[in-house]
Amino acid sequence: MERLRSEVKVKLALVVKPVDVVTGLAPAAIPRLVVEGVPCRPVRKPDGTFLLLGLPPGIYSIALSAPPHYADSRVVVDTANLSPLEPVELVPMLPTSSYPFASGTTLICVREKNAPDSAIIRAAVTDGNLVCAKLLQDAGQGEAELAFGAVHRLVSGRCYYVLDPDPAKREFIRIAALHEANRRAKLQTPFRFPHRKGTVVTDVAEGAADGRGEWAAAFPPQGVKRFVCAVHLYMSDDESLILDQEVQVEEGQPVRLGLLPSTDD
Repeated sequence: MERLRSEVKVKLALVVKPVDVVTGLAPAAIPRLVVEGVPCRPVRKPDGTFLLLGLPPGIYSIALSAPPHYADSRVVVDTANLSPLEPVELVPMLPTSSYPFASGTTLICVREKNAPDSAIIRAAVTDGNLVCAKLLQDAGQGEAELAFGAVHRLVSGRCYYVLDPDPAKREFIRIAALHEANRRAKLQTPFRFPHRKGTVVTDVAEGAADGRGEWAAAFPPQGVKRFVCAVHLYMSDDESLILDQEVQVEEGQPVRLGLLPSTDD
């Protein structure tokens, strides 16, 4: 048995962890996983992760699909950058407008026929009084692990907005893992900017195109009647901002923005 375990550890090259960005859990539908250009048969575990065995070290393009509730997700993974003990790659699965959003969520819908299907929506809470967490200490540029103080709600796999007092330093982060009763987090990608102790982190709702020029994103209950968020539409993951608009929403009430004004106007 010990020999078998040793052989499995040697052969384990990559663990792919699909995450529903709405719930922070494994997607309700089982995704189809393909390593592009490489024939393999991933092993799916009960927790929703996929084990890829026998892959030699290298760079791989991985695609996950679970229509119609989720958009296709693609990531490029360099196994040399992963921990040899825990070679885990988190892959966010973004909802489309057909996703079965739970009652009580605050749904934001956007229609933009001129945007490509690769575009994604991110709605970030910009109300400083509505806080998910605060940085417990200064965080430097490039830092990927940090401690939180005054934690109200953080979910592994979800995206959050660093509401820095300097607007030029505000950025999105995604939590890859939580430790120490959710007070310490590992980020999927490092900070692009340094942030001071006490900087506020707020919630983000994400969504992908449904093929008909519509995007939908949903906030879980925030516990307040109204809050303000900035709605952004990107060409792809946090790149090339197409459109943006700040809106005040009422919790639990759908918001349909229609065609957003271009940022060039």
